[in-house]
Amino acid sequence: MLSTKNLYAMNIHYRYYSLEYFFAEASKNGFQNAEIWLCPQHFLINYNDSEDPRKLVDLSKKYGVNINCLCPEQNNPKPNNVAARDELLIANTFNYFKKVIDLANDIGCRKVLITPGWNYFDEELSEARKRSTVMLQRICDYAKTKGIILVLESIWSNSSQIATNITEIKELKAAVDRENLKLTIDLGAISAANESIDDWFHTFGQDIQHCHFVDGNPTGHYSWGRGTRNMLEDLKVFNKYHYEGGLSFEFVNPVCYRSPQVEDRRTIEIFNSCLKHLQ
Repeated sequence: MLSTKNLYAMNIHYRYYSLEYFFAEASKNGFQNAEIWLCPQHFLINYNDSEDPRKLVDLSKKYGVNINCLCPEQNNPKPNNVAARDELLIANTFNYFKKVIDLANDIGCRKVLITPGWNYFDEELSEARKRSTVMLQRICDYAKTKGIILVLESIWSNSSQIATNITEIKELKAAVDRENLKLTIDLGAISAANESIDDWFHTFGQDIQHCHFVDGNPTGHYSWGRGTRNMLEDLKVFNKYHYEGGLSFEFVNPVCYRSPQVEDRRTIEIFNSCLKHLQ
């Protein structure tokens, strides 16, 4: 049965506040777990440098909020493109993910979110998919040495065409062929592809280990109550499949940036109201 333990605070809509403010507000709002977006203004890490992992460990302990997933920066125009095609970018991208995996290992976090990367418009899509496959294999192999699971999400077609729907994600996952490559349901991305949570569980089952839990109209990454999704109906589906992973608050909309803690609190209130109706 789902509970508030499944809710993951996320700092992506706290981008105009400090990382400690995020942890403090997450604690006040009753979060036990978090997914940390690795933006440089909160925790600087790149292919060459990284802040001290103790910064995250200390904040986690101080506020009693466990870090259960890391979300690296990896979509256009960020330089860390899983489907990078230039030699230097390929090398830097791999080194970046190695450092993120090392960070996850150092802080005791077992999941790292990953995307298929993005393609260039002046090439055949198949070429970008080949590069994505190779990079995902390399990253998975390194992650395995640290006991880290990668949770792959689809990306809506406005950002990338490499894997935008169930069929393409299934093909990519099969091509990568690594046991530690699992899946993330991003409610915004699956809405853009006219897919349902049921569709994903029917296809992937227990390989789904993470969720970007967002409202939409019908797509988007809104805090709950700002879109048209029915949270109760969504939670019923997760419950039906005995989902035990995170429901992470990836609210990427400027309306959420001024008072992110209020957006979190409203979503938690809706969630708690829904729990009363779950069986």
